Parts: sequence; C-alpha cells; structure tokens
Amino acid sequence: MKAQRYINFKYTDPDFAVPKKNVSSPPFLFSVRDMKKFGLLLLTMCLSAFVLSAQAPTRLHVTLLNNHFQKVDLTNAYGSSMTSYASADIAEDQFKMIVTLPNDIYKLDFGNGSTMLLVIVPGENVEMTLDAENLQQIVSVSGSETMTHVKEMAYLAMHRKEAVDSINAELAKDPAKVYWTDFAQRFNLYRQTNDDVDNYLLDGFGDVDTIYSIFSQSVVNGKVKGAAIEDCADVANRKLKKLEINYNPFANYQENVDRYYDFSGKRMEGYADFYRVFDQYQSDLHARHQIALNSLGKLMPKVKELLAEKDSLAYNNLWDKKSNQTKWVNRVATELYPSLQGIKAQETAYRNKMVNDRQNADALVSQSQANVSQVVAKYQQAYNELDAYMTARLKEEIKANEQNICVLMFLDIFPREKNAALHNEVITALHGKFPDHAIVQDRWNYMNSPAAKVAIGAIAPDLAFPDPDGKVRKLSDLRGKVVLLDFWASWCGPCRRENPNVTNIYSKYHDKGFEVFSVSLDSDAASWKRAIEADKLVWPNHVSDLKKWQSQAAAIYGVRSIPSTFLLDKEGRIVQRDLRGADLEKAVKQLVEQ
Repeated sequence: MKAQRYINFKYTDPDFAVPKKNVSSPPFLFSVRDMKKFGLLLLTMCLSAFVLSAQAPTRLHVTLLNNHFQKVDLTNAYGSSMTSYASADIAEDQFKMIVTLPNDIYKLDFGNGSTMLLVIVPGENVEMTLDAENLQQIVSVSGSETMTHVKEMAYLAMHRKEAVDSINAELAKDPAKVYWTDFAQRFNLYRQTNDDVDNYLLDGFGDVDTIYSIFSQSVVNGKVKGAAIEDCADVANRKLKKLEINYNPFANYQENVDRYYDFSGKRMEGYADFYRVFDQYQSDLHARHQIALNSLGKLMPKVKELLAEKDSLAYNNLWDKKSNQTKWVNRVATELYPSLQGIKAQETAYRNKMVNDRQNADALVSQSQANVSQVVAKYQQAYNELDAYMTARLKEEIKANEQNICVLMFLDIFPREKNAALHNEVITALHGKFPDHAIVQDRWNYMNSPAAKVAIGAIAPDLAFPDPDGKVRKLSDLRGKVVLLDFWASWCGPCRRENPNVTNIYSKYHDKGFEVFSVSLDSDAASWKRAIEADKLVWPNHVSDLKKWQSQAAAIYGVRSIPSTFLLDKEGRIVQRDLRGADLEKAVKQLVEQ
C-alpha cells in the first residue's frame, strides 16, 4: 500500500475544487479559539496602539457561497479585549471593507462563533470567495500574495488530515482486517468458554473421585457397611448434586456451541498454516469433550435418577429414616459405584489433552491478533509515508514564508517539543521583520531563555568536564547513541535508590546503542568514586567539577534538585525528562529500536 495513492492534487493550483461541505478541516485554521489552543498567546494588547496614519488603505471584497450571514465585523485576532475596526452589512452574498491597519492577523466575525482569520497587508486590493458553511477554507483569492500563501498552507494542512482520514477509513473496511478482527474476538471468547467448561468438568471429575474414594472404603459385597451409611449418604448426596451442577454448563455448551461459535464460514486465502492449527485444535477439542461425554456423561442419567429419589424422600419427610437412607445408599453402591471405576484414568486423559489444547488455543489467539496487526501495518506504512510527505510540504511552505506574519497561523501545527529547530528558524526570521510584534517578541524571548535551551525538543547543550581520572569527557561525543543524562550525587538518597534501575537498563540496552552520562553534584572526590564503585555504575561517562550546587553543568541545565534526568535521542535532542523505573526503560527501548 503506497501513500502516493492518497495524494492527488496540485499544491500551488489556486483554482482547486471546493471540498464537500461536510468535510471536516483541521480545527486550527482561521479560528481565534484554536489560536489559543496552539499557543498563539493571549496577550494584553490592542491593535489600535499601532500607528495607523502611515499605512496605505487595504480594500477587501468578499463573496460568500451558501451565505446565511447578515453582518460581519473586522476585529483583532488576539488580545484580552476585542476592538472592532470595521463593520459591513452582507448584501447579495458579498461585502466590502476599506481599512487602514498595520500588517497583522485579524478576524472576520460573522456572529454566533463563526469566524475566519485573515492577514491584512497595507495597500492590497483583496478579492476573496469563502464558503459560509466552512469558513476555515478559502475558495479563491486574488490581489494578495499573503492570503494566497494562507490559502495554499490551509489546503495543505486540511488535505493532510483528509488524506490520513481516508487511510483510516480504508483500514476500517479492509476485508482482511474486518475478518481477522472478528475472528480474533470470537475465537478468544470461544477459548475462554472452553476454559470455563474445562474447569467445571475438572470439578466434576473431582466430585466423582470423592464419591469413589469413600465408597471404596465402605462397600463390602455390594453393600455399604452399617457404620458408614450416614457418612456415605451425606457425601453421595452433596457430591452428586455438585456433579450435576458442574456438568450442566458442559451439557449446555454441547447443545449451543455450534450456534454461538460457528467458524465454518469462508476462509481467507493465504493462511493455510493457521487453519491447519485451528482444525487440529477443534479436532482435539472434540476428542477431549468426547472423553467427558463417555465418562461423566454416561453417569448423568443415573445421577439424576438417584438425586430425584433422594429429593422425593426429603420432600415427603422420609429421608431421616435410617432404612430409607440405607436403601438409597446401597442403590448408589450397586447402580452407580461400579461405573466410577476407571473414571480417574479418564480424568487423567482429559487433563493431558487439555494442556496441549490450551497451548494451541493461546497460539491461535496470538496469531489471529498478529494477522490483524499485519493488515494494520500495511496501512501504517502508507500513513507514515503520507504524513512524512505532507509534513515536509507544509514545512517547506512555512519556511518559504518565514518572514510573513501569516505563518503564525500554521506554525503550531508542529508542536515545539518535536520541532524546536523549525520554531527557532521561523521566529528568528519574523523577529528580524516584526521585532515589536507582541506574539513574535514573546516567542523570541522564550526561544532565547535558559528554559528553552533545555526544553523537550531542544538539542541538548554540550557538557565537557573531567571524569574521576581527570580525563575530560564530552556529552557531544555520544552523538548517535541514545543517552541518559543523569544528574546525581553520592549524598542523594533518591539518586542512589534509582541507580539499580539505571544499571539494569544499561545492561539490557547498552549493546543496542544506549549510554549513560552521569554528572555528579558531589564536592568530595573520594565519596563520588566510592559511590560509583558501590552502586556498580559501570559506564565510563562519569563527570563532575566537584562544586556541588555551584556545578556549572547543573547551571547550564537549570537543575535545582536531584535526581534529575534528560533522555536524549540519537541526534542529541531532548525527548523526555525525569523518567523513572519502568517508564524510563520503556522510553529507552523505544528509542534504541527506532
């Protein structure tokens, strides 16, 4: 399955077809609420504070398809208060505005939460067509290079989501996926039902064993010894009732299994080995159940007859008579007890087959689930290829317009944690042109803050400090490896308690490309060295400037408490912070296997 099949449009074509009205679009396009969501910070400012007198007027002519609006306001797109810069009545499905505003992002507000973001560039004569039922999409635009770029980036972002959704839709109805998902669910229930039946039957065999045991000690010449009458009557009564209860689920199973667990339908081609195991499982299951039918099953008519007689005696208040108990117990001894001989061997045969059958059932469950995973993997590959392609195209568009304020509408499609380099490049470019823009300035300040330099997604700042032997070791020398940067100290109890977990992970994944770079906040070299040896921290990358909380490395990474860890990927990018135990091992395993 190739991702290319889902890519069937021209990115730069300004006249692309209008998608269907009900096609969902990415929520981050052309919405003030969504600007908040993706980090275009709400700042206390008012666009009227810009000097407007020097700006050339912008003329805006908008045509609305499927129009149901009557009025529109042009307002600021962000800020703690709303300022209206122009209003227009919508007549004959169109409106015009002439505004003198600085180059920035604004909002067309049609009321009732219906809004659309646009960029005003002084001096432009903008002609736009919008769909009133999908304001996130620009149908056509002319007279504005910036809004043309917005249209193309919006289309890329929207088509990226639609194409991915189409892959998911095809996966949902893929015949093999549907078949194996259904098979896995039904067979798993089938297996669980058989396990439950096994447990009932094994209890039933146990009931028979108990009856056989006490009668084998009490029966002489076909009759129960007088002294054992009461005990035999009690045991036989209780265990025969329990045997009936334990056998009933199996009897119900035998009656209904073909109706509830029918696997006789059409089989998928290419899975001959799987069906061979499945057929063997069903054959062995039938043979196992035949053992129960030929042993416990043959006892049940007589068991029911004896229990009916006993219940009748009890109902008529005749059970307490010794003669009636003796008569009933001797019926058990003569009519049922001889048939119990050999049941133990049948139970053993049943158990032996059950163990093997359960192993085959587990294998079938696992394989049917694996069959689902194999189908999903094909679509996952197409998804990955498509997402990578569309992501690259959208990033290219953002970079190509990195000095245009419009990119702020799309930058946060890519979270900073995983795209720090892109954010830094774009904000640097915007800051060069819009140094006083509130959002740009805020992001510029964050980008150059100490916190940003060690945030998730950032390339880890290099460290170069001496090891216990005085040799300088550099963090950057481990580039190409997955690295745990671990700030600790010999005097830190929580650090020392976590060390065994770190050593265990190191032993498991070192050969797969995992390293530990330990930075000690010790002040005494001897204590530091003793702790390394005592905790068996066998990796070579141990460094410290022995300045405790004045550690230069700790200052670079903003470490104010320990233990403190940073997990770096093979490119040296910070991907996680302060993971412990199983969470740390899971993250390391995922990174080394990428």
